[in-house]
Amino acid sequence: MKKVIKWIALVLVLNAATSHADTSLRERAQSLRHNVVSVNAKMTNTNQQGFAWVIGERDEYLYLVTASHVIEGANPGDELKALTVRFFRDGNTVHTAQVVAGDSKGLDLAVLKIAMPSRAPWLYAAADITAISPQSKVTYIGKAADWHVGEQFGQIERVNIPTNPYDVSAVGLELDVGTSGAPLIGELGIIGLIVTDSSHQTGVISLAEIKDVVTSRSLPWGLRPWVSPPYTLDGVWAARAPNIPDNVRLTFTPSDDTMHYEYTVEFPTSPRSNIGVGVVDGDEVRLWQSMPSAKTSHGTFKIHGPKEGNVTEAIVMDGFITDGDVGPTQVRMVKQNSASDDDRAVAWMTANPSDFNRMFSKYLPAINAQKNGADDDEAFSALGEDEQLTVMGGMAQGMMLRAGLMRLAELGLTNIKLAIDGRCYSATGALASTSAQQQVDTLLKSLADDATQQFGKHYEPCNLTQVTSAKETKVNSGEFDFSAELAQPKRILSGLAPDATLSVRGDCLLLEGKLPSPVHKMMLANMLQDLAETLSAKSKKALTPCDQTTS
Repeated sequence: MKKVIKWIALVLVLNAATSHADTSLRERAQSLRHNVVSVNAKMTNTNQQGFAWVIGERDEYLYLVTASHVIEGANPGDELKALTVRFFRDGNTVHTAQVVAGDSKGLDLAVLKIAMPSRAPWLYAAADITAISPQSKVTYIGKAADWHVGEQFGQIERVNIPTNPYDVSAVGLELDVGTSGAPLIGELGIIGLIVTDSSHQTGVISLAEIKDVVTSRSLPWGLRPWVSPPYTLDGVWAARAPNIPDNVRLTFTPSDDTMHYEYTVEFPTSPRSNIGVGVVDGDEVRLWQSMPSAKTSHGTFKIHGPKEGNVTEAIVMDGFITDGDVGPTQVRMVKQNSASDDDRAVAWMTANPSDFNRMFSKYLPAINAQKNGADDDEAFSALGEDEQLTVMGGMAQGMMLRAGLMRLAELGLTNIKLAIDGRCYSATGALASTSAQQQVDTLLKSLADDATQQFGKHYEPCNLTQVTSAKETKVNSGEFDFSAELAQPKRILSGLAPDATLSVRGDCLLLEGKLPSPVHKMMLANMLQDLAETLSAKSKKALTPCDQTTS
């Protein structure tokens, strides 16, 4: 009788462990639905459905992988006419996709890219890089154009399959036609891409093979090993920054899981509140928030929590926020308790002083002066001599960067980003030729030399641009994406003339609003002409520069 009881107890323990593993696998898949897009490929005679998922980002583009047969068509002579994707929880927004041409080494694999969405909280800490083992349980995301997570788990059948358009097979998954391109999910995240959607046997390209293809083509790869979120964000937070009122409050609530959140921002002097979404991706938090005039605020933070016990509640976030076209602002977020800073957060900040604390204290006299009604000159006078020099130097550096961006616009290199990183004037982005890269070299050297002469410190040119030889085929729904092409010119314009706007209306590249001076009008007229010519060549649509500004 005792043996029987022992066997019953053992069975109960094993069943409980299996149930926990199954729950963990299902939760893992559900948390990764934000990584997956539904794909619609419009062919010559038919439409094809499938899925794709995020692998990385570069130069304002998001890169994804799918099965190549999803975009190639099943019938001889089929041609791809239009390619669009939709995200989970944002299904009403259709994004035009481009096929990135290149060698996939005989695998049923294709790479896509789309203009970076204004907000899409995917996870990069999403990869299961452990060795794939036969018999291990798996599931998937994607069925019938929906972000369905498999109810019945399958298992790995074979690995390292040679001479096939895939290298892994799984069995027991309830798939339908249209699941191709979906991710196969293991207990630690994404392990591969589904390329055959038979319910009897499923062909899968392993994550290792996909990464090998992507990196061999010098395309971005951002996936990293799965990390459970160390802390939760639930509750009320206060933003701390020189240009943000002390009583701005953000309230976070979980949406789909402990990694994805929705939040509201309440302003002390206004009845309005903004709404945003956030994701905890490993020890990093990313936020997106809708702003007036269709702009988007986004931020990236490192998350901190108390070290004692098993506490999983975050208490401090340090990072930067970018509002629309305005550059990044350093911000500290502090957890609130009964309308004041949480005692644990105060203790943590005292024990972990940061550049933020030192920066904030140095400029606090100017902040307080403005709060008490002082104008800009009086607030500036309240600063110490070193801080005044820093402000003036920062303004000069900003003007030099704007001049560099204008020169890039004149050269038609509007996708290149300029930045000051320590003592380095850097440029990043993709270029079509070595001659263009040499032009960027010359510009960076000029900026670095000018800065060295003006500030008495040595600056270096750092050209991080890459010349891409692979041709990229753009497929769209009949409309050229002017918004993506105008993003950087708008950033330049915001620094030169904050009250002016730039847009495309009909056949007109329209510049309107108020300019600071007649000199600005003359300078921007030349830029508008060059930009109209560049966009006309790219879009195959003749645009006329239309200057309706006043000064």
